[in-house]
Amino acid sequence: MFNRKPSKGIDFLIKSKKIGHSPEDVASFLRNTAGLNATMIGDYLGERDEFPIKVMHAYVDALNFEGMDFGEAIRYYLRGLRLPGEAQKIDRIMEKYAERYCKCNPDSFTSADTAYVLAYSVIMLNTDQHNVRVKKKMTEEDFIRNNRRINGGNDLPREF
Repeated sequence: MFNRKPSKGIDFLIKSKKIGHSPEDVASFLRNTAGLNATMIGDYLGERDEFPIKVMHAYVDALNFEGMDFGEAIRYYLRGLRLPGEAQKIDRIMEKYAERYCKCNPDSFTSADTAYVLAYSVIMLNTDQHNVRVKKKMTEEDFIRNNRRINGGNDLPREF
């Protein structure tokens, strides 16, 4: 049921006592259950209702990005879910990622806002590079220019 209607599937699993009712229980189910559709996981975690937001926070807070470089951490994060198509859902999911990344790597950026802007920018770059409908692809210089002064008014090192 989850792979068709995520919210109804979670409600059913909780009511039938197949999973616990806490956000942590549901997050663990989403992280550790084989066969769940990654698109549906992303869609559920991006919901704006109170309980799915708590689940998304528990899901991300259970991940350890300590010592990972930024790109490695995004790939690790997105292994278990596929970002939804709705910008507001992506925004919520990536904002929490940025917060968690900075908590695990406190010396990485001046603020979680920097990590958020860079994460969102990386997602947009990926879309730009792999979407056949985008005719004029972003260059490395375009990407760097788009991310100027995002680190507390300073540029990030070029390797980012």
